[in-house]
Amino acid sequence: MTDQSVRRLIISTVLTLAAVFLVVGAVRGYDLTLLIAGTVAALAVSVVIYLQVPSMSDDEIELEVAMKKLGGGESPDKVRLVAIGELADVKHAFNEMAKRVGDRMRQATAELSHLELMLQSVADAIIMVDRHGEIVHLNQAAERMFHLKDKAIGHTFIEAVRDHEFDSLLKRCLSSGSQQEGAVEVRPSRRVYGVTVSPLPGEPGAVMVIRDLTEIKRLERVRRDFVANISHELRTPLASLKLLAETLKAGACDDPAVAADFLGRIEVETDKLTQMVRELGELSRIESGEAALQKKSLDIGPFIERVVERLRPQADRAKLALVVEAAPNLKSVPADADRIEQVLVNLIHNAIKFTPPDGKIVVTAAATSKGVEISVKDTGVGISPDDLPRIFERFYKADKARSGGGTGLGLAIAKHIVQAHGGDLRAESAPSKGAKFTFTLPG
Repeated sequence: MTDQSVRRLIISTVLTLAAVFLVVGAVRGYDLTLLIAGTVAALAVSVVIYLQVPSMSDDEIELEVAMKKLGGGESPDKVRLVAIGELADVKHAFNEMAKRVGDRMRQATAELSHLELMLQSVADAIIMVDRHGEIVHLNQAAERMFHLKDKAIGHTFIEAVRDHEFDSLLKRCLSSGSQQEGAVEVRPSRRVYGVTVSPLPGEPGAVMVIRDLTEIKRLERVRRDFVANISHELRTPLASLKLLAETLKAGACDDPAVAADFLGRIEVETDKLTQMVRELGELSRIESGEAALQKKSLDIGPFIERVVERLRPQADRAKLALVVEAAPNLKSVPADADRIEQVLVNLIHNAIKFTPPDGKIVVTAAATSKGVEISVKDTGVGISPDDLPRIFERFYKADKARSGGGTGLGLAIAKHIVQAHGGDLRAESAPSKGAKFTFTLPG
Protein backbone atom coordinates (compact mmCIF):
# COMPACT_ATOMS: atom_id res chain seq x y z
CA MET A 1 0.00 0.00 0.00
CA THR A 2 1.42 3.43 -0.96
CA ASP A 3 1.73 6.49 1.26
CA GLN A 4 -1.16 8.20 -0.55
CA SER A 5 -3.41 5.18 -0.01
CA VAL A 6 -2.60 5.14 3.72
CA ARG A 7 -3.29 8.84 4.00
CA ARG A 8 -6.65 8.58 2.19
CA LEU A 9 -7.67 5.65 4.41
CA ILE A 10 -6.85 7.60 7.60
CA ILE A 11 -8.76 10.69 6.47
CA SER A 12 -11.85 8.75 5.36
CA THR A 13 -11.92 6.68 8.59
CA VAL A 14 -11.60 9.72 10.88
CA LEU A 15 -14.27 11.71 9.00
CA THR A 16 -16.65 8.72 9.06
CA LEU A 17 -16.15 8.22 12.82
CA ALA A 18 -16.62 11.94 13.53
CA ALA A 19 -19.85 12.02 11.51
CA VAL A 20 -21.16 8.91 13.30
CA PHE A 21 -20.34 10.40 16.74
CA LEU A 22 -22.12 13.67 15.92
CA VAL A 23 -25.25 12.01 14.41
CA VAL A 24 -25.65 9.49 17.23
CA GLY A 25 -25.06 12.18 19.84
CA ALA A 26 -27.63 14.47 18.31
CA VAL A 27 -30.30 11.74 18.05
CA ARG A 28 -29.79 10.39 21.57
CA GLY A 29 -29.27 13.77 23.22
CA TYR A 30 -25.71 13.30 24.32
CA ASP A 31 -23.74 16.26 25.59
CA LEU A 32 -22.75 18.06 22.40
CA THR A 33 -19.65 19.53 24.05
CA LEU A 34 -18.36 16.08 24.95
CA LEU A 35 -19.08 14.81 21.47
CA ILE A 36 -17.20 17.69 19.91
CA ALA A 37 -14.32 17.17 22.32
CA GLY A 38 -14.17 13.45 21.51
CA THR A 39 -14.27 14.16 17.84
CA VAL A 40 -11.45 16.71 18.15
CA ALA A 41 -9.41 14.21 20.17
CA ALA A 42 -9.94 11.56 17.50
CA LEU A 43 -8.88 14.05 14.87
CA ALA A 44 -5.75 14.88 16.89
CA VAL A 45 -4.84 11.20 17.22
CA SER A 46 -5.42 10.73 13.50
CA VAL A 47 -3.17 13.70 12.70
CA VAL A 48 -0.38 12.13 14.79
CA ILE A 49 -0.86 8.81 13.05
CA TYR A 50 -1.05 10.59 9.71
CA LEU A 51 2.21 12.36 10.31
CA GLN A 52 3.93 9.24 11.66
CA VAL A 53 3.05 6.93 8.78
CA PRO A 54 4.64 8.98 6.02
CA SER A 55 7.76 9.54 8.20
CA MET A 56 8.30 5.78 8.45
CA SER A 57 7.49 5.37 4.77
CA ASP A 58 10.07 8.05 3.78
CA ASP A 59 12.74 6.17 5.74
CA GLU A 60 11.92 3.01 3.85
CA ILE A 61 12.04 4.84 0.52
CA GLU A 62 15.37 6.44 1.44
CA LEU A 63 16.84 3.02 2.29
CA GLU A 64 15.48 1.51 -0.90
CA VAL A 65 16.94 4.30 -3.05
CA ALA A 66 20.32 4.03 -1.31
CA MET A 67 20.49 0.27 -1.82
CA LYS A 68 19.58 0.65 -5.48
CA LYS A 69 22.39 3.21 -5.94
CA LEU A 70 24.88 0.93 -4.19
CA GLY A 71 23.77 -2.06 -6.26
CA GLY A 72 23.95 0.03 -9.43
CA GLY A 73 27.68 0.65 -8.94
CA GLU A 74 27.67 4.12 -7.38
CA SER A 75 30.59 4.79 -5.05
CA PRO A 76 29.78 3.71 -1.48
CA ASP A 77 31.37 6.96 -0.28
CA LYS A 78 28.52 8.87 -1.97
CA VAL A 79 25.75 6.72 -0.44
CA ARG A 80 25.26 7.94 3.13
CA LEU A 81 22.03 8.17 5.19
CA VAL A 82 21.18 10.49 8.11
CA ALA A 83 20.65 8.04 11.00
CA ILE A 84 17.50 9.59 12.59
CA GLY A 85 13.89 8.54 12.80
CA GLU A 86 12.33 5.15 13.54
CA LEU A 87 14.85 3.35 11.31
CA ALA A 88 17.91 5.15 12.69
CA ASP A 89 19.60 1.87 13.69
CA VAL A 90 18.96 0.38 10.27
CA LYS A 91 20.38 3.50 8.61
CA HIS A 92 23.46 3.38 10.83
CA ALA A 93 24.00 -0.30 9.98
CA PHE A 94 23.62 0.54 6.28
CA ASN A 95 26.23 3.29 6.57
CA GLU A 96 28.68 0.89 8.25
CA MET A 97 28.10 -1.69 5.54
CA ALA A 98 28.64 0.95 2.81
CA LYS A 99 31.88 2.03 4.49
CA ARG A 100 33.20 -1.55 4.58
CA VAL A 101 32.20 -2.05 0.92
CA GLY A 102 34.03 1.15 -0.01
CA ASP A 103 37.17 0.05 1.87
CA ARG A 104 37.11 -3.35 0.17
CA MET A 105 36.60 -1.75 -3.24
CA ARG A 106 39.54 0.63 -2.72
CA GLN A 107 41.74 -2.26 -1.58
CA ALA A 108 40.71 -4.40 -4.56
CA THR A 109 41.30 -1.46 -6.95
CA ALA A 110 44.78 -0.87 -5.51
CA GLU A 111 45.66 -4.56 -5.79
CA LEU A 112 44.34 -4.65 -9.36
CA SER A 113 46.45 -1.58 -10.24
CA HIS A 114 49.56 -3.22 -8.78
CA LEU A 115 48.86 -6.43 -10.69
CA GLU A 116 48.30 -4.50 -13.92
CA LEU A 117 51.57 -2.60 -13.37
CA MET A 118 53.42 -5.87 -12.85
CA LEU A 119 51.91 -7.39 -16.00
CA GLN A 120 52.82 -4.34 -18.06
CA SER A 121 56.37 -4.25 -16.68
CA VAL A 122 57.42 -7.81 -17.53
CA ALA A 123 59.24 -8.44 -20.79
CA ASP A 124 57.33 -11.65 -21.49
CA ALA A 125 54.13 -11.50 -23.52
CA ILE A 126 51.05 -12.49 -21.45
CA ILE A 127 47.76 -13.23 -23.21
CA MET A 128 44.54 -14.42 -21.51
CA VAL A 129 41.83 -16.14 -23.54
CA ASP A 130 38.36 -17.48 -22.72
CA ARG A 131 36.95 -20.94 -23.43
CA HIS A 132 36.46 -20.06 -27.10
CA GLY A 133 40.04 -18.90 -27.55
CA GLU A 134 39.04 -15.22 -27.70
CA ILE A 135 41.52 -12.77 -26.21
CA VAL A 136 40.19 -11.05 -23.09
CA HIS A 137 43.39 -9.47 -21.81
CA LEU A 138 47.02 -8.92 -22.87
CA ASN A 139 49.95 -6.84 -21.72
CA GLN A 140 52.04 -4.29 -23.60
CA ALA A 141 54.82 -6.82 -24.27
CA ALA A 142 52.30 -8.96 -26.19
CA GLU A 143 51.14 -5.93 -28.17
CA ARG A 144 54.73 -5.11 -29.12
CA MET A 145 55.78 -8.69 -29.82
CA PHE A 146 52.89 -9.48 -32.18
CA HIS A 147 51.90 -5.94 -33.27
CA LEU A 148 48.43 -6.25 -31.74
CA LYS A 149 47.66 -2.64 -30.82
CA ASP A 150 43.87 -2.03 -30.76
CA LYS A 151 43.04 -5.19 -32.70
CA ALA A 152 43.23 -8.09 -30.28
CA ILE A 153 40.56 -7.91 -27.55
CA GLY A 154 37.45 -9.80 -28.66
CA HIS A 155 39.25 -11.61 -31.48
CA THR A 156 40.35 -15.22 -31.37
CA PHE A 157 44.03 -15.86 -30.80
CA ILE A 158 44.56 -17.29 -34.28
CA GLU A 159 42.90 -14.20 -35.84
CA ALA A 160 45.23 -11.87 -33.93
CA VAL A 161 48.55 -13.76 -34.00
CA ARG A 162 48.05 -15.89 -37.14
CA ASP A 163 50.50 -18.63 -36.21
CA HIS A 164 49.29 -22.22 -36.10
CA GLU A 165 52.09 -23.52 -33.88
CA PHE A 166 51.12 -21.08 -31.10
CA ASP A 167 47.45 -21.83 -31.67
CA SER A 168 48.03 -25.59 -31.54
CA LEU A 169 49.53 -25.32 -28.03
CA LEU A 170 46.59 -23.16 -26.94
CA LYS A 171 43.98 -25.57 -28.29
CA ARG A 172 45.65 -28.55 -26.59
CA CYS A 173 45.55 -26.72 -23.28
CA LEU A 174 41.88 -25.72 -23.65
CA SER A 175 40.81 -29.23 -24.66
CA SER A 176 42.88 -31.15 -22.10
CA GLY A 177 42.82 -28.69 -19.21
CA SER A 178 46.54 -29.30 -18.63
CA GLN A 179 49.58 -27.06 -19.01
CA GLN A 180 51.34 -27.12 -22.37
CA GLU A 181 54.92 -26.05 -23.13
CA GLY A 182 56.90 -25.75 -26.33
CA ALA A 183 59.27 -23.73 -28.50
CA VAL A 184 58.13 -21.98 -31.68
CA GLU A 185 60.37 -20.58 -34.41
CA VAL A 186 58.74 -17.85 -36.48
CA ARG A 187 59.90 -17.32 -40.05
CA PRO A 188 61.08 -15.39 -41.98
CA SER A 189 62.33 -13.39 -38.97
CA ARG A 190 63.80 -16.62 -37.52
CA ARG A 191 62.86 -15.57 -34.01
CA VAL A 192 62.52 -18.29 -31.38
CA TYR A 193 59.88 -18.16 -28.64
CA GLY A 194 59.36 -20.27 -25.54
CA VAL A 195 55.63 -20.80 -24.86
CA THR A 196 53.80 -21.90 -21.71
CA VAL A 197 50.00 -22.23 -21.78
CA SER A 198 48.26 -22.78 -18.42
CA PRO A 199 44.53 -23.35 -17.78
CA LEU A 200 42.76 -20.76 -15.66
CA PRO A 201 41.99 -22.12 -12.16
CA GLY A 202 38.27 -22.51 -11.50
CA GLU A 203 37.04 -21.22 -14.86
CA PRO A 204 37.32 -22.08 -18.56
CA GLY A 205 40.12 -20.31 -20.39
CA ALA A 206 43.90 -20.15 -20.44
CA VAL A 207 46.88 -17.86 -19.96
CA MET A 208 49.75 -17.86 -22.46
CA VAL A 209 53.21 -16.69 -21.40
CA ILE A 210 55.52 -16.17 -24.39
CA ARG A 211 59.21 -15.39 -24.00
CA ASP A 212 61.49 -14.25 -26.83
CA LEU A 213 64.46 -16.63 -26.68
CA THR A 214 66.13 -15.38 -29.86
CA GLU A 215 68.95 -13.51 -28.13
CA ILE A 216 69.50 -16.30 -25.61
CA LYS A 217 69.74 -18.87 -28.41
CA ARG A 218 72.12 -16.60 -30.29
CA LEU A 219 74.37 -16.23 -27.26
CA GLU A 220 74.31 -19.99 -26.71
CA ARG A 221 75.39 -20.50 -30.33
CA VAL A 222 78.12 -17.87 -29.96
CA ARG A 223 79.40 -19.59 -26.83
CA ARG A 224 79.47 -22.99 -28.52
CA ASP A 225 81.16 -21.57 -31.60
CA PHE A 226 83.67 -19.68 -29.46
CA VAL A 227 84.70 -22.85 -27.66
CA ALA A 228 84.87 -24.80 -30.92
CA ASN A 229 86.76 -22.04 -32.74
CA ILE A 230 89.32 -21.40 -30.05
CA SER A 231 89.88 -25.16 -29.76
CA HIS A 232 90.46 -25.30 -33.51
CA GLU A 233 92.72 -22.24 -33.51
CA LEU A 234 94.85 -23.71 -30.70
CA ARG A 235 94.87 -27.24 -32.05
CA THR A 236 96.64 -26.41 -35.32
CA PRO A 237 99.70 -24.55 -33.93
CA LEU A 238 100.01 -26.91 -30.97
CA ALA A 239 99.95 -29.94 -33.27
CA SER A 240 102.61 -28.30 -35.46
CA LEU A 241 104.77 -27.50 -32.45
CA LYS A 242 104.49 -31.05 -31.17
CA LEU A 243 105.38 -32.52 -34.56
CA LEU A 244 108.35 -30.21 -35.00
CA ALA A 245 109.61 -30.96 -31.51
CA GLU A 246 109.29 -34.71 -32.03
CA THR A 247 111.14 -34.48 -35.36
CA LEU A 248 113.98 -32.54 -33.79
CA LYS A 249 114.13 -34.99 -30.94
CA ALA A 250 114.28 -37.91 -33.38
CA GLY A 251 117.56 -36.60 -34.82
CA ALA A 252 116.75 -33.67 -37.08
CA CYS A 253 118.65 -31.38 -34.73
CA ASP A 254 121.85 -33.07 -35.90
CA ASP A 255 121.39 -31.50 -39.33
CA PRO A 256 122.02 -27.74 -38.88
CA ALA A 257 120.00 -26.73 -41.94
CA VAL A 258 116.96 -28.83 -40.95
CA ALA A 259 117.24 -27.74 -37.34
CA ALA A 260 117.34 -24.08 -38.35
CA ASP A 261 114.27 -24.55 -40.59
CA PHE A 262 112.31 -26.30 -37.85
CA LEU A 263 113.26 -23.71 -35.26
CA GLY A 264 112.03 -21.03 -37.64
CA ARG A 265 108.71 -22.84 -37.99
CA ILE A 266 108.45 -23.20 -34.21
CA GLU A 267 109.01 -19.46 -33.92
CA VAL A 268 106.22 -18.77 -36.43
CA GLU A 269 103.72 -21.00 -34.61
CA THR A 270 104.72 -19.50 -31.27
CA ASP A 271 104.17 -16.00 -32.67
CA LYS A 272 100.66 -17.03 -33.80
CA LEU A 273 99.81 -18.29 -30.32
CA THR A 274 101.29 -15.17 -28.76
CA GLN A 275 99.25 -12.95 -31.07
CA MET A 276 96.07 -14.87 -30.27
CA VAL A 277 96.62 -14.60 -26.52
CA ARG A 278 97.47 -10.89 -26.84
CA GLU A 279 94.35 -10.15 -28.90
CA LEU A 280 92.12 -12.14 -26.55
CA GLY A 281 93.49 -10.20 -23.61
CA GLU A 282 93.05 -6.92 -25.45
CA LEU A 283 89.45 -7.77 -26.38
CA SER A 284 88.70 -8.72 -22.79
CA ARG A 285 90.10 -5.41 -21.49
CA ILE A 286 88.15 -3.37 -24.04
CA GLU A 287 84.89 -5.17 -23.24
CA SER A 288 85.34 -4.73 -19.49
CA GLY A 289 86.30 -1.07 -19.83
CA GLU A 290 89.75 -1.63 -18.33
CA ALA A 291 91.48 -0.39 -21.49
CA ALA A 292 91.03 3.34 -20.93
CA LEU A 293 90.81 5.49 -24.06
CA GLN A 294 93.24 8.38 -24.48
CA LYS A 295 90.91 10.75 -26.29
CA LYS A 296 92.26 13.84 -27.98
CA SER A 297 91.06 16.05 -30.80
CA LEU A 298 91.61 14.06 -34.00
CA ASP A 299 91.74 15.74 -37.42
CA ILE A 300 90.09 13.05 -39.55
CA GLY A 301 91.30 14.04 -43.03
CA PRO A 302 95.07 13.95 -42.41
CA PHE A 303 94.61 10.96 -40.10
CA ILE A 304 93.03 8.84 -42.88
CA GLU A 305 95.69 9.89 -45.37
CA ARG A 306 98.42 8.80 -42.95
CA VAL A 307 96.89 5.37 -42.35
CA VAL A 308 96.27 4.77 -46.08
CA GLU A 309 99.84 5.67 -46.99
CA ARG A 310 101.07 3.17 -44.41
CA LEU A 311 99.11 0.37 -46.15
CA ARG A 312 99.59 1.52 -49.74
CA PRO A 313 102.64 -0.75 -50.34
CA GLN A 314 100.52 -3.79 -49.49
CA ALA A 315 97.82 -2.64 -51.89
CA ASP A 316 100.38 -2.06 -54.62
CA ARG A 317 101.82 -5.55 -54.18
CA ALA A 318 98.28 -6.97 -54.49
CA LYS A 319 97.72 -4.84 -57.64
CA LEU A 320 94.86 -2.91 -56.06
CA ALA A 321 93.87 0.74 -56.33
CA LEU A 322 93.63 2.32 -52.87
CA VAL A 323 91.75 5.65 -53.01
CA VAL A 324 90.80 8.21 -50.36
CA GLU A 325 87.64 10.28 -50.81
CA ALA A 326 87.36 12.48 -47.75
CA ALA A 327 85.06 15.47 -47.63
CA PRO A 328 86.90 18.80 -47.25
CA ASN A 329 87.04 20.65 -43.95
CA LEU A 330 85.95 17.72 -41.79
CA LYS A 331 85.66 18.75 -38.17
CA SER A 332 87.89 17.18 -35.57
CA VAL A 333 86.41 14.59 -33.19
CA PRO A 334 87.53 13.43 -29.75
CA ALA A 335 89.11 9.99 -30.21
CA ASP A 336 91.97 7.73 -29.24
CA ALA A 337 94.09 7.98 -32.40
CA ASP A 338 95.98 4.72 -31.81
CA ARG A 339 92.77 2.75 -31.28
CA ILE A 340 90.98 4.25 -34.29
CA GLU A 341 94.07 3.58 -36.40
CA GLN A 342 93.84 -0.04 -35.26
CA VAL A 343 90.24 -0.15 -36.51
CA LEU A 344 91.00 1.45 -39.87
CA VAL A 345 94.08 -0.70 -40.46
CA ASN A 346 92.07 -3.84 -39.77
CA LEU A 347 89.33 -2.84 -42.24
CA ILE A 348 91.75 -1.85 -45.01
CA HIS A 349 93.92 -4.92 -44.43
CA ASN A 350 90.84 -7.17 -44.76
CA ALA A 351 89.81 -5.38 -47.94
CA ILE A 352 93.28 -5.95 -49.42
CA LYS A 353 93.23 -9.61 -48.39
CA PHE A 354 89.85 -10.41 -49.96
CA THR A 355 89.93 -8.29 -53.13
CA PRO A 356 91.27 -9.92 -56.33
CA PRO A 357 94.00 -8.18 -58.39
CA ASP A 358 92.96 -5.10 -60.39
CA GLY A 359 90.28 -4.40 -57.80
CA LYS A 360 89.62 -1.15 -55.98
CA ILE A 361 89.40 -0.07 -52.36
CA VAL A 362 87.84 3.29 -51.50
CA VAL A 363 88.16 4.92 -48.08
CA THR A 364 85.59 7.70 -47.57
CA ALA A 365 84.91 10.16 -44.77
CA ALA A 366 81.94 12.47 -44.42
CA ALA A 367 80.43 14.71 -41.78
CA THR A 368 77.15 13.75 -40.08
CA SER A 369 74.87 15.60 -37.70
CA LYS A 370 76.47 13.75 -34.79
CA GLY A 371 80.11 13.53 -35.90
CA VAL A 372 81.90 11.78 -38.77
CA GLU A 373 81.33 8.58 -40.74
CA ILE A 374 84.23 6.59 -42.21
CA SER A 375 83.78 3.77 -44.74
CA VAL A 376 86.04 1.19 -46.38
CA LYS A 377 84.53 -0.27 -49.56
CA ASP A 378 86.13 -2.96 -51.72
CA THR A 379 85.31 -4.83 -54.93
CA GLY A 380 86.18 -8.21 -53.44
CA VAL A 381 84.46 -11.55 -53.02
CA GLY A 382 81.77 -10.25 -50.70
CA ILE A 383 80.08 -11.91 -47.73
CA SER A 384 77.09 -14.26 -47.80
CA PRO A 385 73.83 -13.18 -46.12
CA ASP A 386 74.13 -16.05 -43.60
CA ASP A 387 77.62 -14.98 -42.53
CA LEU A 388 77.03 -11.22 -42.50
CA PRO A 389 75.24 -11.00 -39.10
CA ARG A 390 78.01 -12.98 -37.40
CA ILE A 391 81.25 -11.54 -38.76
CA PHE A 392 81.85 -9.45 -35.61
CA GLU A 393 81.80 -12.51 -33.33
CA ARG A 394 85.05 -13.74 -31.81
CA PHE A 395 86.90 -16.25 -34.00
CA TYR A 396 84.07 -16.29 -36.51
CA LYS A 397 85.29 -16.70 -40.06
CA ALA A 398 82.96 -16.57 -43.01
CA ASP A 399 83.19 -18.76 -46.09
CA LYS A 400 86.54 -20.10 -47.22
CA ALA A 401 87.09 -17.21 -49.58
CA ARG A 402 87.26 -14.84 -46.59
CA SER A 403 88.78 -17.15 -43.96
CA GLY A 404 92.43 -17.24 -44.87
CA GLY A 405 94.89 -16.28 -42.12
CA GLY A 406 94.35 -14.20 -39.01
CA THR A 407 92.87 -15.12 -35.67
CA GLY A 408 89.28 -14.13 -36.39
CA LEU A 409 89.45 -11.53 -33.59
CA GLY A 410 90.20 -8.38 -35.60
CA LEU A 411 86.63 -7.36 -36.41
CA ALA A 412 85.44 -8.16 -32.89
CA ILE A 413 88.16 -5.89 -31.47
CA ALA A 414 87.39 -3.17 -34.02
CA LYS A 415 83.68 -3.16 -33.17
CA HIS A 416 84.32 -2.90 -29.43
CA ILE A 417 86.81 -0.05 -29.94
CA VAL A 418 84.24 1.91 -31.97
CA GLN A 419 81.50 1.21 -29.42
CA ALA A 420 83.81 2.37 -26.62
CA HIS A 421 83.98 5.70 -28.47
CA GLY A 422 80.18 5.86 -28.54
CA GLY A 423 79.93 4.98 -32.22
CA ASP A 424 78.93 1.93 -34.22
CA LEU A 425 80.51 -0.38 -36.81
CA ARG A 426 78.35 -2.07 -39.43
CA ALA A 427 78.85 -4.08 -42.60
CA GLU A 428 77.05 -4.28 -45.95
CA SER A 429 77.80 -6.91 -48.56
CA ALA A 430 76.62 -9.52 -51.02
CA PRO A 431 78.49 -12.44 -52.58
CA SER A 432 80.76 -11.30 -55.45
CA LYS A 433 79.59 -7.71 -54.92
CA GLY A 434 82.31 -6.57 -52.55
CA ALA A 435 81.91 -5.41 -48.96
CA LYS A 436 81.50 -2.05 -47.25
CA PHE A 437 82.38 -1.47 -43.61
CA THR A 438 81.25 1.80 -42.03
CA PHE A 439 81.91 3.17 -38.56
CA THR A 440 80.85 6.39 -36.89
CA LEU A 441 82.59 8.61 -34.38
CA PRO A 442 80.55 11.14 -32.41
CA GLY A 443 81.90 14.66 -32.42
